[in-house]
Amino acid sequence: MIADPRRVLAEVRDAVQIAMRRLYRARNVVLHGGSTSSVVLDATLRTVAPLLGAGLDRIAHGFFDSGIQPLELAARAELALELVGGETGLSIVDLLEQPGNVT
Repeated sequence: MIADPRRVLAEVRDAVQIAMRRLYRARNVVLHGGSTSSVVLDATLRTVAPLLGAGLDRIAHGFFDSGIQPLELAARAELALELVGGETGLSIVDLLEQPGNVT
């Protein structure tokens, strides 16, 4: 991660997107198909629940601590992922800073 943060963070982002899509598909199976006995459903909930919880926690923290709207927080996160490891000098440690405090 230290050697190539942009590539590794892109892989993490892709993995989270896949997990969220899997959750949405499982939701559709339950909602539209009425099936709750799927093996995939159990695995999806085990995988996605911690990721979703962490994401919602970050959104709530950004809003209640700094007044940042969820869409703005998402835009800032996307921009930071694009800038990390590039010409700007943004490092992976800078991603841990509160929004607005990155120098």
